[in-house]
This record gives sequence, structure tokens and C-alpha cells, in this order.
Amino acid sequence: MAPSGSKKFWAKDDDFQWKTLQVPKLTGANPGDPSEDGQEDFQMMDVSNDQVPLPSGLTVCKDFLSQEEASNLYREIQCYEFSWEGFEQRRKVKRFMVPKEETKDNDCGSTTTSSTPIPHNLQLLIDRVGQSTGHFPQHVCVEEHNSLHTLKVTQYGSNGYNSVLTSFETLVQPESTSCFVAQIPLGGSAVQHLNKPKRRHPTCFDLESTQHWTDVRLDANTLLVKQDDCLWNWRSRVSAIPPPADNNKNQDTTTTFIILKLYTLPDDNTTSESSSFANNMPSMSRKDSSDGIDYDAFGYMGGVQPPIDSPMPPLQDILTIIVTTSPIPSNPSTDVIEKTFACFSQGGTEFAYHCRKVIVCDGVRTQDNGEEVVSRKHTNPKQAMRNGICNVEQTDRYQQYKQALRHLCTTAGPDSPFWNTDIEELPTRHGYGFALGHTLRECITTPYVCVIQHDRTIMRPTPIIETMRAMWHHRHIKYVTMSMRSNLMYKDYFIGKYGKTYHADFDDMILRLPQLCLDASLYGPDSHSTENITYNTPKVRESYQGLRKNYLMSKTYQGQHAWLQEHAHELEPGKHQLTLTPTLFWYDNVHIAETAHYRDFVFDPIYKMVKKGGFVEDKLSPVLTRTLEKLGLREGHSRFGCYLLDDHSGYFFTGHTDGGNYKTKAEKMALKEQSLQAEETVNGVEQSRRDNEAL
Repeated sequence: MAPSGSKKFWAKDDDFQWKTLQVPKLTGANPGDPSEDGQEDFQMMDVSNDQVPLPSGLTVCKDFLSQEEASNLYREIQCYEFSWEGFEQRRKVKRFMVPKEETKDNDCGSTTTSSTPIPHNLQLLIDRVGQSTGHFPQHVCVEEHNSLHTLKVTQYGSNGYNSVLTSFETLVQPESTSCFVAQIPLGGSAVQHLNKPKRRHPTCFDLESTQHWTDVRLDANTLLVKQDDCLWNWRSRVSAIPPPADNNKNQDTTTTFIILKLYTLPDDNTTSESSSFANNMPSMSRKDSSDGIDYDAFGYMGGVQPPIDSPMPPLQDILTIIVTTSPIPSNPSTDVIEKTFACFSQGGTEFAYHCRKVIVCDGVRTQDNGEEVVSRKHTNPKQAMRNGICNVEQTDRYQQYKQALRHLCTTAGPDSPFWNTDIEELPTRHGYGFALGHTLRECITTPYVCVIQHDRTIMRPTPIIETMRAMWHHRHIKYVTMSMRSNLMYKDYFIGKYGKTYHADFDDMILRLPQLCLDASLYGPDSHSTENITYNTPKVRESYQGLRKNYLMSKTYQGQHAWLQEHAHELEPGKHQLTLTPTLFWYDNVHIAETAHYRDFVFDPIYKMVKKGGFVEDKLSPVLTRTLEKLGLREGHSRFGCYLLDDHSGYFFTGHTDGGNYKTKAEKMALKEQSLQAEETVNGVEQSRRDNEAL
């Protein structure tokens, strides 16, 4: 395990304390260089950890290219068109394949002829690398880096392990010693991050020892070569590193530079990491992962399955509605939660009146009874209440609110949405996440739940039962959230953050299921379901209409529109296809989820994906993103199975009453009366001043 205590920083040259180590020198590199102290077979290398047991197969050669050679090569390569690659961070690359006749020592890897001619200066470099290493590369990858886009590093201990996300260069053990990777930065410096895990497994992030890591400084034009043990058993990653701040004035103003990667690796290196290792590596226990997560056995792994043909039981037999509530300033009024329950009819009759409901009332911490110690950040009354901290008066009002809730539930008839509603009252403060986890464990017997916060509303007709039917027949769908204002154009957000490379994969993952091919008069851009949306003010109406105009110009809508044009002949007349869009975020907004997935995976205490006192989305969503970084977009997302429902009308399904700022009618009247009294007082003072001036 890494030493305790950590800090995070954006990697700059000033943040690394470089030391020097001797490493073997490439025998064929710069043969005319004079030796120093008789050590002509060694080269000095700058490292951040001089205690690292250097792996065999790691060699460097500084100034492998002259400045003139590097400049000529840089200019030549920049004439080519680059393409975007990479999920975790966007980067531009250009790939070349060395023609078969040029690979002189080749017994592993592809021999396909390159479709792009290799530039003259790059060919000279390929020949020189081949002469220096004894092996000629089959592939060349040119990566463009930006020195302003530095890498976030987590440092454990004052002089401890610098942790970054690294990966193996090859997924299949080379059968030939001719396999290698060589890297050369041009136009700027870079850092090669190296570490050796206990086991060669994609989900093992514990190191062989606390010293099996280092950062290697690569000055411009330096050649670094990885072979043998370094290539097979050590993880690596190369990243940009800006020059020291006081040296910026002496540096070229250009912020982009390139890193050349010349390599020969096995054919199977192009296979996905998760599938390759799943077939060739033993599984690990959860304790083997440094972050407590075994990504090889993490989440749902059902794979591609045929739809389930058995008919779905009645909705009330498979779905329970969970409504979470906690103290808000409007207590003891039940206006907020009554508005939420009143909108259940937008989800259909079965949803509103037949399904069982559970209201979970979170506990409170009383602030001024002499027993609770409240941190400084919660001294603001509004913020304190958001964190379940109440004074004696607020606690009393919350108790009255819960009594009023019980009265609503016990007196409700079959025509009330409060019919068939139980109340689960927690004795202590849990926070939204843990309160929900308690309810899933103790109160739910149905295979699915719909989770709604007490101040969330369903604004217009929403296909709850149809969504439930889609989840029933397609079990890899574990979670569906109803669209809200902030995620209405989710596809645009995804493309903006992760670039164009994963655009095609993302589009392929969007689900268009027969269970969600519905009445076009209710859903879609030409539907009437939005006509009865209640707008509090004309300004709100204008805001919603403006958002719809933006939506109709978005990639989210245009992609669906293009699909509809292509597949219009497949749809029944009068039908519109709704979509389930994969999300990289677990929204706490109104959502339907599989109970077992929620209870046994999301709330598994070993994974620690939900923080006590916080919301589920706060910690779970970053875990979701990290999983995708380690397993890839498709594989990582499949472990969570979370989707967003959209009918592409340009309007979202759910809204937010905002219980923290909600005012009852009586409170609004009181505020209005206070405002009038204040205005009268000001007018009276002004009139008295005028009267005095007249005298």
C-alpha cells in the first residue's frame, strides 16, 4: 500500500525533485560519443525516485537527434492531418505503418503495408532506431501534446509515490525479443511514469513494493526504449510537462509538441484490455485493488443477452416508489411533497394509484440542545438545514410535518396518490444516500424501485410503465433517469468533453427499443404532451421555449432526427421512437432502478461508492468515470447500465420545486405584507421630508 497522507497537484517541472541514475546505453546510439570515467556503456537518466529497482530492458539516449534533425522532422510531420483519439483526455495522433519490406527483424506483429507514405525524415529516424536497438519498428504513432494541459498527480507522503493512471504497453506477452517500444519527444520535455504492480493484471493497482515506481524525465530529442521486463511487467504513461515558471521567457512560445512512438508489438495488442485479460489472467479478490474495487469482477457483467420474452407482470407487483424527505424551511407545511405526489398521475394510473409507496423521513441533528457539535461550515442556517442540522424550533416543526404526513397517508382513499403509502422514519440523520440505502435493504420487496426526492416533480406525461417494460425485457438496463433541464442535451455534453473519437461508439450504445416506440401525439417534437406544462411566470415560459430552440439545433436532436429519417419506413404510422442514452453520471433526479443492482452493488460497503451524509451521485459518478477510463467506454458503462430517457420533444420530463427555498402561500403573503409596510414607511419618510422642505 502507498504511504498515508496525500496531495494532488498539476504536474510541472518544479514539482519533481529529479535525481540521476545510471542505465544501460544503447550500443548503437551515437557511437562516436566520448566515454566518461570509462563508463561508455551507461547513460545518466533523471528520475524522481532513485531507489527504484530499474527493470531490465529500459534504456535511454539523450540527444538522440540533433536540434536541426528534430526541427526538420517536426515541420515535416505537422504537414499531415491528425485525428482525435483517447477517452480519458482528448489528443491528436497520426499513425504510420512501416511497409513489410522495411521491417528487417520482424517475427511478431502485423506486416500490412502502410497506406500513408512515411515522410523522408521519419524514415531516417526509423532506420536509426533500428540500427540502435537491433530491431526495426513496424508502427509509428505521432502524438500531439499540449504543455498547458498537464496531468493531475496524486502524491502519497511528503516524498512518496506519485500516482497517475498507467497501463501496460502490450496485452499479450511477446513471443519474440524483437518486440519493443521507443519514444522521443520533439519540441518539448515529457515525463515517462513507470510503476510495477504486484500482479500483471489490469485491475491490480497495488505496487510490488513502495519503491517500484518512478517518473523519468525525457528532455526534447531523448530516446527512451522499453523491452523485456520493462515492456511486459511495468505499467507506463507519458505526459507533457511544462518548463519551470522562471524559464518560460527562454522557451519557445509554442505550447504544442509531439511525442514519437515507434514500436513492434504482438498482433493481439489491438484487442480490448478487459476481454484479453479476462481470458488469460486469474481473477483477483477485492482486496487486491488499491482503491478497493476489483474492476474485473465489478458491477453487472451479463454481456449481450437476448430480450426476455415473458410478459411483464402488473406494474404494482414489480415497482415500489421511494420518496425521500428531510427538514426544509416550509415545515410543518406539506405543500412541497403534496405537489410531488400530485404529479404522479403524469406517470399513469397504475403508477400513481396502484404502486406501493414508501416515504423515508431522514433524522435530524439538533443544533442548540447542548449535545451536538456543529462544524463552522454549517453555521449558516440554510446550509445547516440542508445537512440535517436543525435548532429546537426547526426540529419541532419537522416533527409536526411528519405527523401531518402520517395523517395524509392514513386518511387517503383509493383516489389519492397517498393511498398505499408507508412511512419509514429514521431516528438519526443518515443523509440522502444512506437513507435510501436503508430503505432498499429494509422496506423493499419488489425487483424495481422508482426513487423521487420530495421536491422533484414530473412535469408532463411520462412513459413510466413503458420504460419499466423496456427494463423488464432488457435486463442489462439497470437504471433509467427521466430527463431534466441540465441533461437534456447530454450527447452534446459528451462530445464536448470526450471528443470525436468515441462519438461513433456512443451513438451505437444509444438504445431504441420497441417498448419505447410510442404514440407520436404524446411524445416527440410534434406531440401535445407539453401543452399543459404549468409555468409559474411568463419569464419561465420564455426560458423553456428558448431552451427548446437550442435543443432543436443540438447534436442530441440532430442525431435522432437523422436516425428517424433513415428508419422512418420501419416505424408504424403515428408512432415516435424514444431513446435511452447511456450516461456517465448517476443522477439522483427521478429514476427507475433495479433493486438488487442498487442495493447489492451501488450500496455494497466494500466498494464505498456512497458517502455518508451525501448524495449518491456525488461519489458514485466519479467512480463510474474512473471505471470507464480503466475498462473502456462500452465495458465500463455496462457495469452500471445507466441510461437517460428522452422523447426528443425539446422539453424535459422532470422539474425541481426547490424545497430549500420554497415558500407557502401564507409565507408569500407575509413577505408581501412586509414589503408593502416597508414601502409605506419609506413613502411616509419621504413625504415628511417634503413637508419640512415646504415649511
